[in-house]
Parts: sequence; structure tokens; C-alpha cells
Amino acid sequence: MPTTGPSPRLWDAGAVALSLLGVYTALVLEPTTLPGEAPAWWWVDLAGGLAASVLVLARRRVPVGCALVVYALGVVCTSSWLAGAVATFSLAVRRPWPTAAALGALSLAIGPLQGVFRLQTPDNTSLGAYAWAAGVTVVVVATGAAVRARHELLDSLVERAERAETEAVLRADAARTAERTRIAREMHDVLAHRLSMVSLHAGALAHRRSASPDEIRDALEVIRAGARDALVDLRAILGVLRDPDADPDADAGTAEVGTAGVAPQPTLADLGRLLEGVRSAGTPVTLQDERADGTVPDECGRTLYRITQEALTNAARHAPGRPVAVVLRGEPGGEVELDVSNPLPAAGATGPPGPPGNGLLGIAERVALAGGRVLSRGPEHGRFRVAVRLPWRAEPRVAAAAREEIA
Repeated sequence: MPTTGPSPRLWDAGAVALSLLGVYTALVLEPTTLPGEAPAWWWVDLAGGLAASVLVLARRRVPVGCALVVYALGVVCTSSWLAGAVATFSLAVRRPWPTAAALGALSLAIGPLQGVFRLQTPDNTSLGAYAWAAGVTVVVVATGAAVRARHELLDSLVERAERAETEAVLRADAARTAERTRIAREMHDVLAHRLSMVSLHAGALAHRRSASPDEIRDALEVIRAGARDALVDLRAILGVLRDPDADPDADAGTAEVGTAGVAPQPTLADLGRLLEGVRSAGTPVTLQDERADGTVPDECGRTLYRITQEALTNAARHAPGRPVAVVLRGEPGGEVELDVSNPLPAAGATGPPGPPGNGLLGIAERVALAGGRVLSRGPEHGRFRVAVRLPWRAEPRVAAAAREEIA
């Protein structure tokens, strides 16, 4: 039951007071002992009424048992009549109405048994007296059932509110977890590319014994810049994973150590800077842009940028020094196609081919989430080719589902 309202002790005091009022009216205002009855019956009636008044304190724990004992006392003690009404009301509040109605009918049925032990007057055994007792019982049972229904309604409303609040918290946690998972996926693309460039420059520097001091200085500067950028990216991503309330528009390049700044996500507008970084690492890259319009939506542009980044990282790792061709084509309202290819390395240069790695699997997942399709992601006519096609203005299904859930 709801916890609002008077305390249980106050209800108990009221129930006992009402029961004692029944004792007072039966024994003081209208004495129940009749001429011919032993005077001891007055004291028996008083003891029974007091006992029934105390028994109503157990009406919450054992409502059925309390009612039955009070009804039994009512067979010989007329002063317990209000205690019986209190027990019946409490029974109707705490048990389904058929149970309360059945026990109320039982109290009416055992009423005539009082004539076995006590003398009765014509008024006590008249049809009007029985009708009055039945009417009181019906009112008490109906009122108790109405109170029980109200309590059940309030309980259901409270339960629904708590469930809605819990579901809202779970939805928020799920959205936060999904966002953190997305950021964790970005870590593979960003750091793999940065560290691959650092590894390539370090490897070239280790093998070029005859490099001039200027060349060595330039290579070390590229390594230092790549390591610094990787550290900044790692700090930003881990900062967001630690702090779900971090500002996604903060500049990671200016974030202090331990803060949660995150740089804006790159789009196709940043593709030129990506290609310049790959070229500076020693991988020739050409870009052929055949789009009818350069304004690719940001969601689509981010997906294309990450796929290009992953494809270039794989090319630099597995076919170092081989030229890479990047082709973009498409038109607004249709689809945009990305094609990244490079010649396969010489036989035995990188070992036997293995199954697709996490990078290629990640590309397929990104394309699927964007509503596109993968045209190729493996060897094809002497070249390793990654080709995908995305809707020009398609909305990622994960974002759309999240917005629908929030709405």
C-alpha cells in the first residue's frame, strides 16, 4: 500500500477506540443484561468486548483469523459488535472482496446462535434487526473493497511510474553504451593509421644507413608528429570513455592531460590532409574525384573518410611503397562510390594471405550501418581493391533507431 496518509499506529488507535465505543454503547448506554440473566453476564460481556477491542490490533497480520475470533466472541458478547465491523472492514481492505463477502455472510449466519447462550428480546430477533445487520455488513464490505481497489490503483500507478523511470535510465545507459562503443571503434581506425605511419617511417629510417642528416631529421619529425597525434587521439577517446558528459565539440588538440576533449569527427573535407600524411610516409596516393557535386552529407562523408583511412592503412602495411589510387564518384540523390586499390605486393613479400582482418570486417560493418553495400574488399585482377557504395543522403540506422527510441 502507499505509505502516504496516517501512520499504522494512528490507524490502530482509531480501530481500538471505535471498538471500545461499541463496548460503551452496549454496556453503559443500553445495558444488554435482561431480567432473569445472571449479573455475571455483564462482566462476561465486558471482558469479551475488551478482548475483541484488543484483537483488532492483529487485523493487518491475520485479517481472516482476527475476523473469525471476533465473530466467535460476538456469539456471547453483544459489546463486540463494532469490533466485528472493524474486523470486517479490515478484511475487505486486505483480501479480495469474495473472501470478505463470504466471511461477512458468516457473521450474519452465526448471529442467531447468540440466542443459545443469552436471552433475546422480540426486537433483537425481528426481521428489521436482521435487515439492519445485513445492511451494515454490506456497507462495510463495499467500503473496504472500494478502499482496496483504490490502493491497488495507486500501487499500479506507482509501479508504472517506477518502471517508466527505470526504463528511461536503461535507455539512457544503452544510448551511452552505444556511443562509447562507437567511440571505441573509432580508436582502431585512428590509432591504427597513426601508428602505421610511425612504424613505416621508423622502419625506413632503420634501413637507410646512408640518409643525410636532413632526411633523418625530417623522418624523426614525422615520427614525433605521428606519435604526438596518436597520443592526443588516444587521450581524447579515453577521456570520453571515462566522462560520458564530455563536450564532443571540444578541441582535442588543446585539451590538457586528463581532460576529455574530443576533436570534431573528420569528413571528406579532411581527405586531402589524410592523403598528404600518407604521401609523406612514402606511399604514393592519387585522388580522382568524379563527383557531380562535392557537398556530401557529413554522416556519409565520415563513413567514407574512415573507410579510406582504413584502406590506406592496410595498403601501407601490406604493400609498402606501392601506389594507391583513390576514386570517388556519385551524384546527389543517388549513391556515392569509393574505390581504393593498389597493386598486390610481390609474391612472398608479406607472407601467405590470411583471412580478412578486423579492419576489413570493420569496413563491412560501417557500410552496413550506413545502409550501403560492399562491392569489393580483396584481391581482384592483380590489385587489392576496397570498393563500397553508400546512399548519398542515407541516415545511419543506429542513429535513426536511437532517435525513434527517444521520441
